[in-house]
Amino acid sequence: MENINLGDVPKIVNVNEPHMALLFLLDTSGSMAGMPIEELNNGINRFKQQVCQDEKTKAILDVAIIEFNSNWKVLQDFVPVQYMETQSLEARGSTYMKDALDKAIQMVDERSRFYRRSGTEPYKPWIVLISDGEPFDNPEELESKINEMVSKEKLAFWSLAVPGANNELLHKLSGKRVLNLEDYDFKGFFDWVNKSMRAVSTSSPGEKPKGEALPKTVTIDELM
Repeated sequence: MENINLGDVPKIVNVNEPHMALLFLLDTSGSMAGMPIEELNNGINRFKQQVCQDEKTKAILDVAIIEFNSNWKVLQDFVPVQYMETQSLEARGSTYMKDALDKAIQMVDERSRFYRRSGTEPYKPWIVLISDGEPFDNPEELESKINEMVSKEKLAFWSLAVPGANNELLHKLSGKRVLNLEDYDFKGFFDWVNKSMRAVSTSSPGEKPKGEALPKTVTIDELM
């Protein structure tokens, strides 16, 4: 993992610019072992490199990472994207999602309040949940909390179903649309997130940014 001295990492850069909080909530349970976890590592580390090539996006984007398996852990608290640590995720344990999801909601809410205290206008934060499994706990208990934040434009919640995921559960969390990943092509998915962040950076807070086309390896499971 890249050695970054956290004492040298600013809490925020370009304080006079609107800011965007993006949190990745990652399933690192044992079923992700092998190619899935390898491709997830490659995708998220490449994401940082790609985002930082665009100065405008780099100036406004802050990123955090939480993993969940038998336990959960904040791997990266919110930092400006250029200070993201290189990830070396390992697959192990079972799938317990609820507490990690609750922490993710708390973190994006706190980050938005931090922006406002700093005199910075926030964009609507994103939580991106990536999972391939069937949780042993009951994350759907947080459905109403997520739906309320989404309805009040305080959160955008995306679920990416890796092969083996429980789409019925993911629909309860993210609504009508769940994104389905084919062939573990995390590269294409993270490219889409990168393009989406660039679209946000060229919009104003409260304005709906231009939608980006999904890669061919990501399909939409949409409830009618």
